[in-house]
Amino acid sequence: MSAAAPPGPPRNGTIAWALGFLAYIPVPFLGLVVAGITQLVVGLGQRKHGGLAAVNGVRAANWGLTQLCWPLLLAISMTIGVLTGSPSPSGGGGIVFTPVMNGVVFTVLGLYFLVAVMEAVYAIVGTVKASKGLEVRLPVIPFLRAPRA
Repeated sequence: MSAAAPPGPPRNGTIAWALGFLAYIPVPFLGLVVAGITQLVVGLGQRKHGGLAAVNGVRAANWGLTQLCWPLLLAISMTIGVLTGSPSPSGGGGIVFTPVMNGVVFTVLGLYFLVAVMEAVYAIVGTVKASKGLEVRLPVIPFLRAPRA
């Protein structure tokens, strides 16, 4: 007669939120992209466990997608800025953005850094709440719906 294996730890989606700390890989811009993709993939993987893990996992996946919007918007605004800009008058090979595109690029860049700060807060709050068995409710863009119970 063999003893049954003890049950594993309860599944609550903590891992999907804790992976947000990958945003602090010391390579500029890469950290947030890696964290966003990882939270998206792992968060969606939590659906198979059902219950609280699925709910918290999908919310972490939504946060991952929200994070990924900013590098994309930054790349798009930089591309438009380059395409609508003019060659540098000093002849250094650079591009001078139009005043409007300067404002757009710097606004998106500022929002990108705000998301980086929010990632620290969200990773801490999400990890702590999920590890306590609570539903994580943080404001994110709801790209994906949590499965119904």
